Amino acid sequence: MTVDDRPGAGVVWARVEEGFHVASARGVFLGYIDREADGSYLAYNGRSRLVGRFPGLVAAMAAVAHAHADATNTAPEIELRQVPDVFPGSVMQ
Repeated sequence: MTVDDRPGAGVVWARVEEGFHVASARGVFLGYIDREADGSYLAYNGRSRLVGRFPGLVAAMAAVAHAHADATNTAPEIELRQVPDVFPGSVMQ
């Protein structure tokens, strides 16, 4: 199995704004996560159906990945990496 053949490989998480994250893989929308005022995270699948409420972001990410895997019959794998800032000094507020 090569790196590109791993289940879940190629999943990209983008923080659209503070508390709102969107997942995609190979151009396919997987779902999104929205942080609530109480600090919990609501995870939604690619059809905007609630997957669940989670106390942490990583748990919500896993739930979105699992929901997509269940829908497509593939085993999820999550890899978190820090993306370098390509525009140093630019700060989202």
